[in-house]
Amino acid sequence: MSKQPRKSVSKPPADPALDAEVAAMSYEEAIEELEAIIDRMEKGETVLEDSLREYARGDALVRRCRQVLDSAEQRIEAISGQQLDADAKPAQADAPF
Repeated sequence: MSKQPRKSVSKPPADPALDAEVAAMSYEEAIEELEAIIDRMEKGETVLEDSLREYARGDALVRRCRQVLDSAEQRIEAISGQQLDADAKPAQADAPF
């Protein structure tokens, strides 16, 4: 018997209400909920349909966490760049005129 190739499973369309709710969360809130989802899934406390729903929510939470971390990284780079620029400028107080 020859095996049929598996069909790839496409990602379900994003739920705008879910995305809006998750987008309003702080990093700490998103991480806390994500950890709870992971814990429930690892313990096998959910049925398949609930697991799929929680997986989708977990995916949205991960995207939110990445968004917050990326934003924080950009802010740190901007601050660091400003400090480097300030350190590179010669002191004006030493100029005689």
